[in-house]
Amino acid sequence: MLLSALIIGLLAPLITCLSRPAGPVTPKTVLPASPPFVEMARPGIPAIKVMEGVWGRNETLSCDSLTAEKPVCWSHKSKEIYCSEKADQTSRFTNRLIYGKISLSSLTINNLQDDDAGIYMCCSDEYQCVKISLVVKNVSISQPVASINTELLVLAGTRVQLTCHSSSGSLPIQYHWYHQDPFLGTYSMMNSDATLVFDPCKLENSGQYQCSASNLISNQTSNVLNFTVEEHLSVPYVDANPKQLFVFEGQAITLWCKVTAGSPPIIWTWYRVKENRLEIVSSQQELKLDRVQDSGLYYCQANNSVRGMAQGQTSEKHGVHIVPKPVEFALAEAALALVLLCCVTALIVVIVWLLIRKKKAALSKPLDGTQHPVSAKAQKNNYGTQVTAGNKKGNYGPQVMAGRKNGQLKPPVRMDYGNSGDIYTNLTPSTIQDENTYHTLS
Repeated sequence: MLLSALIIGLLAPLITCLSRPAGPVTPKTVLPASPPFVEMARPGIPAIKVMEGVWGRNETLSCDSLTAEKPVCWSHKSKEIYCSEKADQTSRFTNRLIYGKISLSSLTINNLQDDDAGIYMCCSDEYQCVKISLVVKNVSISQPVASINTELLVLAGTRVQLTCHSSSGSLPIQYHWYHQDPFLGTYSMMNSDATLVFDPCKLENSGQYQCSASNLISNQTSNVLNFTVEEHLSVPYVDANPKQLFVFEGQAITLWCKVTAGSPPIIWTWYRVKENRLEIVSSQQELKLDRVQDSGLYYCQANNSVRGMAQGQTSEKHGVHIVPKPVEFALAEAALALVLLCCVTALIVVIVWLLIRKKKAALSKPLDGTQHPVSAKAQKNNYGTQVTAGNKKGNYGPQVMAGRKNGQLKPPVRMDYGNSGDIYTNLTPSTIQDENTYHTLS
């Protein structure tokens, strides 16, 4: 088309001459044809429009300043990339160009690369062209925004999706989701994606969440997203120890009110059915009973709130039996206590007797290791006669003397005890010491 226009422009003078009638003709000034590419330079619109694009993101180029209704061709660095609504399938822009996304004269380039920078030209059918200079930059990301697809009060069992998005900055952008530990206050990473999904959502999913976004230039952290999961109460049940709910007086029965589902806080209430009326006995989850008068019929109630609406559930009734101790049982306890008391008393008596005996033995033993004098009675029992002044130095009784004559008894060696000359004792290694008088009693 451009070639045909050029040919027509060159042949126009010749055609004029051939069609001129004979005779003098007034000369006319012939204007040359316009060149095929004319850069627009209207007031307020520069001949070259400068645009900045972000690496990895999409950028839309527009030629709205053209008077033509629709541009025909787009070129990059003097090479056509899109013409007559058909893209060049051999260029580096293949599958990255979208024509007319914003307006009839716009061209969108997806996933900008460094080589996409340069001069772009769009031309209309009227040979009007606009130049656009595109600059591709690496840009820091903006602070990401954490959002949720539902309200912050979530009913258990529903699908919850958290989304992290940074609206600006060079691509690719890496996202990470973090969950705060309610006890330690620290964050732990959940996944490495722009979305975090809970399907179905559970009570333990409640808490604070935060995401981070990063590219090759910078790293940013999002706002804190805090959502709460609420759950309807299940019917409570009673757990007991002991299971048979029967004990003697003095022993305890412990009851617990429990539920399998229900979001906190849960309010617990224990009731006792007494003479066809209800009596509140406790507002704790645990109930302990140990008196005879505590026997009766009990049940518990659990209450919480879901989406601002209070709800309550009631357990089944359970009979508790605490009976007085029987007489036989009391007698057995008394007998056992008496036996234990007797055993302890006997043990104490034995210990005291052993201590006294040990003390007497210590007092009766001389410190120098010698033996005490033998009494006259003991000597009489041992040797058949009593030691007197006349026989202190060897005079034995008749039985001893008779034994000596028969060769049955040898005269023992005696030691004068304490050099007194009065009493003699047997010789032993412990008594042979110092200067003592020794006698052979014969």
